[in-house]
Amino acid sequence: MHKEKYLGVIVIAILSLIWSSTWLAIKIGLDTIPPFLAAGWRFLIAFIPLFLYSLKMRRPVPKDWRTHLFFIGFSFVNFTAGYGLVYWGEQYIHSGLASVLFTVMPFYVAIFSIKLLPSEEINAKKMLGILIGFLGVLIIFNDQIELSGENVVYGMIALLISPGFSALGTIIGKKARTRFHPVTLNTFPILYASLSLFAFHFAFGSGQPATFDTTAILSLLYLGIFGTALAFVLYFWLLKTTSAVLMSLITFITPPLALLWGWLVRDEPITLNLVIGMVVIFSGIGMVSKASKKQTVE
Repeated sequence: MHKEKYLGVIVIAILSLIWSSTWLAIKIGLDTIPPFLAAGWRFLIAFIPLFLYSLKMRRPVPKDWRTHLFFIGFSFVNFTAGYGLVYWGEQYIHSGLASVLFTVMPFYVAIFSIKLLPSEEINAKKMLGILIGFLGVLIIFNDQIELSGENVVYGMIALLISPGFSALGTIIGKKARTRFHPVTLNTFPILYASLSLFAFHFAFGSGQPATFDTTAILSLLYLGIFGTALAFVLYFWLLKTTSAVLMSLITFITPPLALLWGWLVRDEPITLNLVIGMVVIFSGIGMVSKASKKQTVE
C-alpha cells in the first residue's frame, strides 16, 4: 500500500513536469505548422510507440466493431475536440495563459460527475468553488482583453471550452478503465484522433503553409512520445484507483510551471491580474477538492 502511494506521488510529479512543458512545446510547433496538422502529427507519432509497446506486452488487439466504435467516440471527445481546440486557440495566446485557462477542467469534471459518476455528488461547497473559479476566469479575461485584440478573445474562449471535452473524456476513461488496459485505452483512440485531425486540417487549414524545421520536428517528437504516449498511459493508470476530480487537480501544479517555462524561453509576460486570476481559480479548485474528499470519507 505504501509503495503504491509513493509511486502515485512520483507519477503525478512526472506528469506535472511533462504537461507543464507541453504548452510551450505546442506554441513552438505552431510557429511553423498549422494547428490541426501539428496536433495530427503529434498523435500519429504517439501511436507508434504505444502500438509497439502493446505488442511487446502481448495485449490483444481489439477486433470487434463495437469496441472500435467506442474508441472512435472516446477519441473524438478526449483527443480530437479537446486538443483541436487547444491547438487552434494557442495560435493567438501565450502558452502560459493557455495553461492557466485550462485549469477550469476540475469544474467541468465536478459538474459532469453528477450524472456520470453517481458517487461524486455536487453540493453547496462544490458549487461555491465553481463560482469562485469562474470569478478567476473573469479577472484573467478582463486583463487580457485590455492588453490584446479580437483573436486573443477567440483563443481564450477555445481554451475554456477544450477542458470540457477533456473532463468528459477523463470520466469516460475512468469508467472504461475497468474494461481496458491503459495502453489499449489510448493506442487506437490516439490513432483515430490523428486521422480526424488530419481531416480537419485538409478541410479547414490546407491553405496554411507548413515548415518542418528541426525545432518543429523536435517539438512534435517530444509532444508525441512524452507529452502523449507516456503521459496518458500514466494518467489512466492513476485513474484506476484515484477520484477523477482529484486526478484533475494536477492542474494545481502545471500552470505556475508553464508560466515559468513561457517566461524563461519566450519572454511571455506574467501580469499581476493573470497571477491573481490563477490564485482565485486555485481557491475554487481547492474548495471543490475538499468537498470531494469529504464525500469520499462519508
